[in-house]
Amino acid sequence: MGKKCIICEADASYKIKDTSDFYCAECAEEHFADLTLLVKVEEEAQRLRQVLKEKIADLEKDVATLKDVPND
Repeated sequence: MGKKCIICEADASYKIKDTSDFYCAECAEEHFADLTLLVKVEEEAQRLRQVLKEKIADLEKDVATLKDVPND
């Protein structure tokens, strides 16, 4: 499920960093002079995917380590 623009409800392309305010390209251009200050939604999604992959890898490593511990 994609995020929607808080102004016009179109599919969002940008967001304000560390907030839940999302904007479509048209509304972002209209309301912000410098779009480089906004985070592209896809960039944020890629960052979150990477964090999740790292967490999953850490958990899998922990599970493998626990399997190697003998039960007494």
